[in-house]
Amino acid sequence: MIRTTRRGTMGAALVGALAVPTVAGFAHWRWRHGEASVLLHDPSLAAGRRFAEAGAARGGNVLALEGDRIRLGRRVFESRPALVAGVSRHADALLLEDVAREAGYVRVAALDGRAGRCSVQQCRPGWQALGRMASASGMEWVEALADYAAKPGEGTGRSFTSLARQRVDPGLVIGWVLAPGRA
Repeated sequence: MIRTTRRGTMGAALVGALAVPTVAGFAHWRWRHGEASVLLHDPSLAAGRRFAEAGAARGGNVLALEGDRIRLGRRVFESRPALVAGVSRHADALLLEDVAREAGYVRVAALDGRAGRCSVQQCRPGWQALGRMASASGMEWVEALADYAAKPGEGTGRSFTSLARQRVDPGLVIGWVLAPGRA
């Protein structure tokens, strides 16, 4: 008989989700070939600051959502990043998605943090493992998204041991990923 605990099972599920190569898809190939990802965050949100800290710790290209969102988005997409991920309010996510569509990008995942957990709103085919990873991370879904976005397709080895910590994000916060694709 094999004995297991709920925590051990969740940890194994998280490691499995991180190792799934289809999560990265096309973005992973591009990132491996010299193109970087961009992480955008709303510094007025606690979740946005956590996202920025986690992304910077992994060496990600982290930018704050400040000033004119349309101009910022156009500058970001001019550089043709492998993917753009962010944590923001819904309105900013919609504005940036519009700019992304003009540049040939599509939203491949949307993650919603409510009541201390992550609920997946939408993940396109090939990106569902990203949603499972964020959901398995519980209250640390923001950090899990930053870990993935900073270096797409790499297993981070990050241990989510502080899932019991209380973290509250004010307002409605959404995490999102935009990647090159067809509209």
